[in-house]
Amino acid sequence: MSTLKSKTQTEILLVSLGIPFHDRVSLIEKEQKSEIRSAQDIAQRILILTYLIYISNVEEDRLEIIEFLKKENLWDSVTGNERKLFLKKKLTRKERINISWRSEGIWVLLFTINKIEKLELPQQEIEMDAIFNQIPDFMTKTEAFVKSAVIRSPAEILDLWDLIYRIHWAVRNVKLNNLAPLDVDSSIVIERHYAINWVTNSSLNWDDVITDT
Repeated sequence: MSTLKSKTQTEILLVSLGIPFHDRVSLIEKEQKSEIRSAQDIAQRILILTYLIYISNVEEDRLEIIEFLKKENLWDSVTGNERKLFLKKKLTRKERINISWRSEGIWVLLFTINKIEKLELPQQEIEMDAIFNQIPDFMTKTEAFVKSAVIRSPAEILDLWDLIYRIHWAVRNVKLNNLAPLDVDSSIVIERHYAINWVTNSSLNWDDVITDT
């Protein structure tokens, strides 16, 4: 599918949903700059984020989880900010809330490596059980999950980037101009934008992702 056709289809969808958009987004420019990550990197990130969410709810298991991540050769891929959270004896309420929202990014990551077939619009929060159903059983070997991950085509991933970017722009436009709210959850949109920006820039550390529009 051509970049222009893809862009047009995204705009048709946004119009059907009543979501405003601007025409300055350049998929061609994004395609030229895009360096899509490997499926294995994405699979590892899914596991790390999932276990981080787990210890934010069951803090007493954090040392056991850290040892598990080391055993599964995942600890080296844990970011600096994440290590602080894993090692912290008592997370603040704000930290636990921020961590919990990462589930929305995980769902995007699962889509990019074909673990889920369809990504619904960002309207309803994902349940953690849905994520647990897509990854290895709790604290079991992860190697097969990581090795078997298969990345979607660059066209599909850039289509998703384009859609998420435009929805995020629309959400911010509503807030800046005091317009009628859209039928999307802005927090879900932000987490999806964060995740897809990381996927499409393999040189970017997870901690350093930005979600400019």
